[in-house]
Amino acid sequence: MSLKYLVITTFALFLVGPLAATATADEASNQILRKLEQMEREISGLKAELKRVKEETKQNSGVNTGQSPAVATVPSTSKSASSEIDEALFRPQGESGTQMAASELDQRVKELGAFGITYRSSGFVADSLRLGAYGETIFGRKNSGAGWNNGFDANRLVLLGAYPITEDIIFNTELEFEHGGIAKDADDKLNGAIELEQLFVDIRANDFFTWRSPGVDIVPVGYVGLFHEPTQFYSTNRPEIYDDLIPSTWFAPATSAYGKIVDGLTYQFQISSALEDAGTVADDEDGNVPDGGYDPGISGAEALGLSRAPIGDRLQLSNALGYALRFAYTPVVIPGLSGSTSFYYTNDTTPRGAYGTNANGSTRPLGKSSLNMVNTELRYRVPATGLEFRTEYVRTAFGDSDNLRANNDTDPSNNVGDSMYGYSFEGAYHFNLSEKAGESWELVPFYRFSNIKLQTGGVSGTDENDPTGSGNRDYHTFGAALFPTPKLVLKLDYQFVEDDDSSSSDEKSLLGAVGFFF
Repeated sequence: MSLKYLVITTFALFLVGPLAATATADEASNQILRKLEQMEREISGLKAELKRVKEETKQNSGVNTGQSPAVATVPSTSKSASSEIDEALFRPQGESGTQMAASELDQRVKELGAFGITYRSSGFVADSLRLGAYGETIFGRKNSGAGWNNGFDANRLVLLGAYPITEDIIFNTELEFEHGGIAKDADDKLNGAIELEQLFVDIRANDFFTWRSPGVDIVPVGYVGLFHEPTQFYSTNRPEIYDDLIPSTWFAPATSAYGKIVDGLTYQFQISSALEDAGTVADDEDGNVPDGGYDPGISGAEALGLSRAPIGDRLQLSNALGYALRFAYTPVVIPGLSGSTSFYYTNDTTPRGAYGTNANGSTRPLGKSSLNMVNTELRYRVPATGLEFRTEYVRTAFGDSDNLRANNDTDPSNNVGDSMYGYSFEGAYHFNLSEKAGESWELVPFYRFSNIKLQTGGVSGTDENDPTGSGNRDYHTFGAALFPTPKLVLKLDYQFVEDDDSSSSDEKSLLGAVGFFF
């Protein structure tokens, strides 16, 4: 007897138990068989009715059933996270109260999904709030030359909210809790933050143009920059390029437009508050940098990690704007290949009141310094195999490095040259551990090599040019990610880091993580 009939029989026995207690064995058996036959007829009738309704809806809708390019390449040989997203339905009610056809709903979700947060909130129902979440906890050991230290980090918990105001107007937001939260007192033992990382409304005109209202948004540079849930990458930490070269999560006050150019090619153009060469916010009514010295936002130690524009209380230190343009592509002539190319430019990163500090303590005003960045990345899943490759390159160039605060702050070790760059290569293999079709247990061993150069030539400014070389690093990361489902990942990896600072010891770490996204 099959499992299906065993379950049905057990359920039937439960239903007719009182009768069986008073009837003979033969009578009970006959009653069970009659119940089973009746249930099978009802199930068959329901299936037929469901099929008829689906066909009728499809015929009456008259919608375009074309498929848009997949959003991402994510781990699974059975049913990946991206396929779950692609199959989810956005179900707004039309004026007549009928649901949009499944093919059109599926198309709409995928269109929105290529441009950030909306894809995370699939499964909409009209006039209802959709909630989601992603996050991770990290644990393990790290050795920076002073011995191995154990550690645990409640790295992040991110709450996602989306609300379809109408079929073509969708509200989105993202709220993140980092490293356990914010401490009120010194003994609270919390070392984190609460951040509003996304807040905007998408207003769709057609497949080729959607306006994203002014709000807080992700700057569209790099794949993991946009899609940085822990199920989207295999290592415990985000790829090294997204540490400081691309300051993930890079969010800013912004507005943008996006859409399809042709099948397999999309665009997004964004205008945002510019990156600022200050690791602080305004501290006076005129909106200037603090007196008495301030940390640089761009440096040979932190790269661009401290340069993001503030989003609260109008504390921006600059009136300059940043411009980002991203193209994403999934060429049909190369099945399994997807990628993107992004550009970012601002004509000035110098904050209001910026100054350099000389060795004798005197100061001098700093002039303008432009910044431009280019990023390109490719992801290739070899068809009909478990083999996957990823590669990425990013380069940032500075217009006038002699006007950067790091080159004029009396610290000779964090100086910045004319540019910074980094690249990475990654290989992975997907092993399907499930014996049954439709189950998604998957093991993904991987290796990634990253080369980061934060201290290049062309340094100029009042500081002595004596960088330590610690900003120039090679990263070797290898490990494995286990996916019980596409929504949950268990990670374990080992990493060792080599830098150009002859006085430092190579950094090593053995880390694990539990990540989720639903």
